[in-house]
Amino acid sequence: MTLARLSRLQDNLGPGQHFFVTNLINIQYLTGFTGSNAALLVSKSDATIATDTRYEIQVREQVPDLPALIGRNFSDLLLGNLSKSEVLVEGSSLSLNAYQNLTNTLPHNFVVTDGVVEQLRVVKDDSEVQLIQAACEISTQAYLEIIETVKVGQSEKFIRNALENRMRELGADGVAFDSIVATGSNSAIPHHEPTDREVQVGDFLKIDFGAKLAGYHADCTRTAVVGKPSDWQIDLHVAVSTAQLAGRNVIRSDIKFRDVEQVVIQSMTNSGFHEYFTHGLGHGVGLEIHEEPFFGRTGDAKIAPNTVITIEPGAYLKGKGGVRVEDTIVVDSQGYRNLTNLPYELLEL
Repeated sequence: MTLARLSRLQDNLGPGQHFFVTNLINIQYLTGFTGSNAALLVSKSDATIATDTRYEIQVREQVPDLPALIGRNFSDLLLGNLSKSEVLVEGSSLSLNAYQNLTNTLPHNFVVTDGVVEQLRVVKDDSEVQLIQAACEISTQAYLEIIETVKVGQSEKFIRNALENRMRELGADGVAFDSIVATGSNSAIPHHEPTDREVQVGDFLKIDFGAKLAGYHADCTRTAVVGKPSDWQIDLHVAVSTAQLAGRNVIRSDIKFRDVEQVVIQSMTNSGFHEYFTHGLGHGVGLEIHEEPFFGRTGDAKIAPNTVITIEPGAYLKGKGGVRVEDTIVVDSQGYRNLTNLPYELLEL
């Protein structure tokens, strides 16, 4: 799979061009190497990886098909003996000092690029989808088990710890991000950090969570209520879940991102809660929990087949409570496949 990914990058290079890859996530994507220090040089016909002595054994095991250079100065190792060339660099992962060091010490024509490999990562191959799906299955199973154990008096931190521990017990390597467990008025904070606040009767309980497996992430949110819901809680949950369904109903490959957004916004407007939807509709998921593509940043772009993305509308009433409903889905020409299969009704705990 990694050789196929390298080939896709090489197809974008011209004769005599080289790509100096320094973003570790992109190096993992292109080669499978998971060490914390490396660089990669890719040309039209070959590629070489460099790392330090700590990873000499690991790099040969994880990247057996590429030559590996071992040392400390990666630019010297990979570019020092290269004839003067046009070398593409990743602007988002090079500091200004590092870029100036390259241009001051090496004779090449350095060209700053933005998002080249990240755009390749948008379209997932089968192995990536399988890993994301496995991470999602661990996540949803842990949620279903833990939500049944929630009791009045438990703290947000207690529920978070129980959920994250259960994901690890089910096989996760770790968590995809710091889980959000928000009760009562805290649920009106989109990215609330769990506190010692205890669950009370009448609370919304919003949980945003995901497992991480072999470098790949899951992302899901559900909102429940402790006890019987009030009318305003029912109305808010219906508005958000209806909008999320509207987005899922129209999403497919070759539809514009903005067209999906417009359907969700119209649904939120119809329910009277659009002004309380204060964040983006969703983002790509893969080797990073938030990666390309992002709804709202894509202009007239269309969704590509095998894009893994979230749909996560929310509405947040300050000082009162909030709801988010989020799934991780993989998009295809027929529509989508939901990787986070959980019930949508307002669960009463």
